[in-house]
Amino acid sequence: MTIEEKVFSRLRFNTGALIEYGFENKDVCYSLSKEFLDGDFTAEIRVYENGGVRGRVIDNMVGEEYTPLRMPNYNGAFVGSVREAYEGLLRDVAAKCCSEVAFVSDQSNRIAAAILDRYSVEPDFPWDDGKYSAAGVFRHRNNSKWFGLLMNIDRKLLDSSDTKETVDVLNLKADENKIPALHKIRGIYPAYHMNRKKWISVMLDDTLADGDVLDLINESFRLTDNSAGVLNQELIKEVLSVADSIPPGRVMSYGQIAEAIGRPKNSRLVGKIMSLQDTEGDHPCHRVVNHAGRTVPGWTDQRAMLEAEGVEFKANGNVDMSRFRYDKDKTGNKAED
Repeated sequence: MTIEEKVFSRLRFNTGALIEYGFENKDVCYSLSKEFLDGDFTAEIRVYENGGVRGRVIDNMVGEEYTPLRMPNYNGAFVGSVREAYEGLLRDVAAKCCSEVAFVSDQSNRIAAAILDRYSVEPDFPWDDGKYSAAGVFRHRNNSKWFGLLMNIDRKLLDSSDTKETVDVLNLKADENKIPALHKIRGIYPAYHMNRKKWISVMLDDTLADGDVLDLINESFRLTDNSAGVLNQELIKEVLSVADSIPPGRVMSYGQIAEAIGRPKNSRLVGKIMSLQDTEGDHPCHRVVNHAGRTVPGWTDQRAMLEAEGVEFKANGNVDMSRFRYDKDKTGNKAED
């Protein structure tokens, strides 16, 4: 993995922010030339439309590329200081020009969104560090069994390719009788890092259409647990039960509800459940906002409904959370006076 891949993995570029940072639009890419380390070196960074990043570091004293930067056997203090400064520049670009996504490829993020929509399941990332820290696991909610594992690996581990690139692959369980035929389909491989008699690896680089990948996910979901749908309904009931406890004139955030049901990392899932409810139904979903007090985009009646209950908004259009946030633990399930 290159320095650039390490820094920009799971990030997406904002082209407007790139221009504001100082990048020039060169049609084929956005290009930046910037000196660092007191002008001794120049970083030449190119960002391409597909999100790929290429970089060179020029030693200004000799006017040539500083090759020790890319050579792992060069570990001296000076080389280390150049690497550290260059990586620091890349991280500054990342902080100011990028937004974070769950996975590397666009298809991976589309598939993750489709899984959330269909099964109300978000990935968790069980390995905090190491080369699999970005690997996401999709689990059944009733027994934590995996029905998918999405990871970013070297392509050569799948097809012995000479191409030096990393790719997102989704490991899925499949019918053992169908696996030999599945291996003949372009984009499907013997499972990496899992039992090849029962699992397959699907490359998420748009070789297969999203619909075809989702069909394989459905099969994996069915084979790993046929009863998970029951728990989904129970989870929805848990979320709505907390929403029902919010008194008039108060609001809770998606994150608060996620914590209340013992799933503090699943605020997006709470938001998804809220979005599936009828806004005029029997549950006070209008009393749920995001952590900053922002109402649901496109739901124009939400603010009016809250204001009718006495909730006040700040000048930026968000609920004043310092005054109207409802904390069950502190208020004993009653609105404060």
